[in-house]
Amino acid sequence: MQYYDDRQNESGIRVIFMIIQMIVLSVVYIFVYTSFLAVGFTVKEYGAGTIFYFPVFVALVIFPILLYKYRQMFNAGNRLVAFVWMMGAASLTVVLLYAYIAQITS
Repeated sequence: MQYYDDRQNESGIRVIFMIIQMIVLSVVYIFVYTSFLAVGFTVKEYGAGTIFYFPVFVALVIFPILLYKYRQMFNAGNRLVAFVWMMGAASLTVVLLYAYIAQITS
């Protein structure tokens, strides 16, 4: 007969959360990559400066730091809050990048 084990469930849910974080990071980095391509097109086509890469670079650097903070929050016991903040930060990053791209290419 198998018994309920809190430690085994705890380690399993941590692994699942890390896998979800890797998937979310991959999806956000796909959008960051397309944003780099769009900024490169803008720099080449319109003769804009390379400073236009800065917001995309900030998203590239800041998002993994946020994911690390959300993993700490998850490990501290705030599971639902960490998951909601992670998904919110991912969607906000994607929306802000695409709004920025729409602004500089128009």
